[in-house]
Amino acid sequence: MTKYNSCHCRLSSFLINLWVNLLPPSLKLRRVNLLPPSLKLRRVNLLMLVPLLLTSCFEPKKACLDIEAANFDASADEDCCCIYPKLKLTVVQNYDTLTYKPDSAYVNDLGQQFRIRSIVFYLSDFQLIQNGATYTVSDTVSLRVFGPNPGDTMSHTFTDDFLLIRRENISNEVGSFSRTGLFSQVKFRLGLSDDAQDVVPGKAPSGHPLRPQGDSLWYGRNTGYVFAQIVVARDTVSSTPSDTLSFTQADLPNYFIAGINVFHETGYDFNLKLTANVKALFDGVDWSTGDINDWKMKIRDNFDSVFLVSQ
Repeated sequence: MTKYNSCHCRLSSFLINLWVNLLPPSLKLRRVNLLPPSLKLRRVNLLMLVPLLLTSCFEPKKACLDIEAANFDASADEDCCCIYPKLKLTVVQNYDTLTYKPDSAYVNDLGQQFRIRSIVFYLSDFQLIQNGATYTVSDTVSLRVFGPNPGDTMSHTFTDDFLLIRRENISNEVGSFSRTGLFSQVKFRLGLSDDAQDVVPGKAPSGHPLRPQGDSLWYGRNTGYVFAQIVVARDTVSSTPSDTLSFTQADLPNYFIAGINVFHETGYDFNLKLTANVKALFDGVDWSTGDINDWKMKIRDNFDSVFLVSQ
């Protein structure tokens, strides 16, 4: 689409006056030929300036011409600077009807008071299903992974949709996602893939979820990353030490959280919501036994009733 700046209107007025002043009273060629040579030359020279004036007043508009981009502009003359919609996940954590807050005291379904110090877990491998095809975010990241021999590392390219969920990360950007329409299913992994377990944490980019954290979920080369870590105190007595419940790949093999029928509108971010009912996570857990393995088994069985995906 052609666009002119403000000089376009002034130029149009100028050209009209130019023609009025230069043309003889009659438009017949015989009358034009009667013009004095000096006027004829002036007329020719001025008319030669018209293309130059038109060119100098043209300002091509540079903007994104991809209709799937978030900044699509149909009035642009040149395509550039496209920004694509993001797949975003808002995580809301509640304890029954209350907002879950770390290091707070709660009562479970057995009437036992206990304190939740922290809950941290990984999400990855986001997949959206549409007409039988699977779509993922377009972002990738090159990470160093452990090689087959001690001390060896090598580069491996991953889909960069890793999230480390804490209570304070309410809104999380998964990555760029341009596919639009209705998706029959969305699913994502609680934890990490086998390949991601080989990432060298210290080599990951600064700020990346797989980089060592203050409450790092990387437990060393043999264990790799734990998928979820829950720190609790089995009662509310201030002197009671905390217990750390770590859920590894063996505890949560290929565990996916899923939702159905989500819609992405063209040109807008794709917003999803994950609601976690933390209370359901601890249903049936008897803190009086002091048996961490028994607690873990009960919590593992409760995962299916904790999460809800919606928009």
